[in-house]
Amino acid sequence: MDSASLSPEEIKTFWRRLVWRDLAYYQLFTFPLMRETSIRAHYENTEWVTGNEEKRRLEAWKWGKTGYPIVDAGMRELYETGWMTQSVRMIAASFLTEYLRVNWVKGCEWFHYTLVDADSAINAMMWQNAGRSGIDQWNFVMSPENASQDSSGEYTKRWVPELSSLPKGVIHRPWQAPKAVLEREGIVLGKTYPHRIVKNLKEERAKSVEHVLSMRRSSQEFNNERGYDLITLPNGERTVVFTEKEYRLDQNGDVFVKSSSSKGGKGLYKKKQEKIRKRSEKRQRRR
Repeated sequence: MDSASLSPEEIKTFWRRLVWRDLAYYQLFTFPLMRETSIRAHYENTEWVTGNEEKRRLEAWKWGKTGYPIVDAGMRELYETGWMTQSVRMIAASFLTEYLRVNWVKGCEWFHYTLVDADSAINAMMWQNAGRSGIDQWNFVMSPENASQDSSGEYTKRWVPELSSLPKGVIHRPWQAPKAVLEREGIVLGKTYPHRIVKNLKEERAKSVEHVLSMRRSSQEFNNERGYDLITLPNGERTVVFTEKEYRLDQNGDVFVKSSSSKGGKGLYKKKQEKIRKRSEKRQRRR
């Protein structure tokens, strides 16, 4: 490394990727079933879409026909070339798990099948984290509407050519394009380009969060006093793993939220999101 003609930042990036790779290999060695089974075992009970609805959503995602251009661009590039950048992989994975609410295992399988650089350990680790069931949980949800990774729109125009004549301002949200613009460019949503597979992203995301909370409430034995998940290691011991704030529950099943009146960063909390809990309980009673 010292003799390489690389900048300090490039060297740092290279080392970070080596560490990331070795972390993934260590995880697969420790949890040999992680390609299809949640490391946080209780997350196997998370509710995902199933049946015909799962098939409808998954097929649209796999073939780049979701109606969300940045997602479709990535998935089309993936199938045609066997590759896409890390940021687009994260957009596609986040969209499948957070908004389409399809089990992360399905995405993991498709990426492993299509990626020319597929790595059993790295791919599984990314999808476990995207599905919230890995050693880590992503602390972000990537918007398929803002598509900040393709601010110029050039990437999307390349892989979704049926929208290439749209202005930059609406390339990632063609449903917001003026009717006159769509007519002028010969774009008919639902015919020349798909309608959105799901329209209310906020609602889909809320359901996603609700289902995780519902699962965690029924698995309190895997929840410590600070609301973090506990996992069982191969030797039988339990350890704490990072858990995103929106999923941390107290012993009563209420979400921990830092109080706005707290001072100096001291862990004062208040109970919140009672509506989410009530919706979850109502859904459980219907089953």
